[in-house]
Amino acid sequence: MENESANTGTRPFFRRRGAVLMVTGLILMIVFGLFIWIGRDPGEGYATPMWVGVAIGLGMAGYGLYRALKGPGMLDFPRGGTNSGAG
Repeated sequence: MENESANTGTRPFFRRRGAVLMVTGLILMIVFGLFIWIGRDPGEGYATPMWVGVAIGLGMAGYGLYRALKGPGMLDFPRGGTNSGAG
């Protein structure tokens, strides 16, 4: 497990934990933002519940960026699950 955390800086970007989550969040932000921009009628404001999708995408992208930069957490177990019940 120590070798995995030591090699985190040299791993390719999409092999890092959280990189796919970050890209998916960015795609959600773009898609929902386009829905807001294209579906807006003239004279209408930007008040729409579609902003929830943009906010969820922003949260996913932010957490994915955090996980991609930080690397594995202390609860991550190499074979899946958590290390709290390993033994």
